[in-house]
Amino acid sequence: MSNIPSTKPPRLPRLPEAARAAYVEAGIAAMLPEEDLDGLRIVGQRADVVDMTASAVLDCVFERLAVDALVAARAHVSHTVADGCRAASCDVRAAGVEASLIDDCAFGAVQANAAKIVGVEVRGCRIDYLNCRDAICRDLVFRDCMIGEFDGNGARLSRVMFVDTRVDAISLQHAVCSDVDLRGARLREIRGVDSLKGTTMTVGQIADLAEVFARSIGIRTG
Repeated sequence: MSNIPSTKPPRLPRLPEAARAAYVEAGIAAMLPEEDLDGLRIVGQRADVVDMTASAVLDCVFERLAVDALVAARAHVSHTVADGCRAASCDVRAAGVEASLIDDCAFGAVQANAAKIVGVEVRGCRIDYLNCRDAICRDLVFRDCMIGEFDGNGARLSRVMFVDTRVDAISLQHAVCSDVDLRGARLREIRGVDSLKGTTMTVGQIADLAEVFARSIGIRTG
């Protein structure tokens, strides 16, 4: 019998449903700095810049919003759905995001450094660059996503899973990983190989990345 411990899956809470009828319809103008947004549904609107710095967002739905720049640094987001939204840049530095669903969204650069992300599913999304440096990510699932670069340098990652997700480059230098399941990720490049302790990969993935691993410990291949 193998003594290798199994990888613990993420423990997702019951995620909110956008179809629930009890939301209050609102406009994108309600998304302001240091504002309390509770039970709002904002649909099909566009803005150049939305600034929600240090806002509290509880039990809201954002559908088909198009924003050039979203600023939500130090915001707290809980039990909220973002569905079909688009943003060229998204700043959630030092924000807290929990028990929420991000579905069918497209983002250019997402700055989530020093954020705390717990109990979140990211589903069917395209993200060009995801900066999770020094973030705390726990019980986080990426499902059917396309990620250009995942920068997890210095992050603390626990029970994070990639399912049917393409990741062109992942960097985990100085990260602390526990039960990080990379088996469902289609990886092209890994940086910070020495920080892969606590991750799970398939034998096929390791074989495909053999040259990367060899180079990281100074072995020449030819």
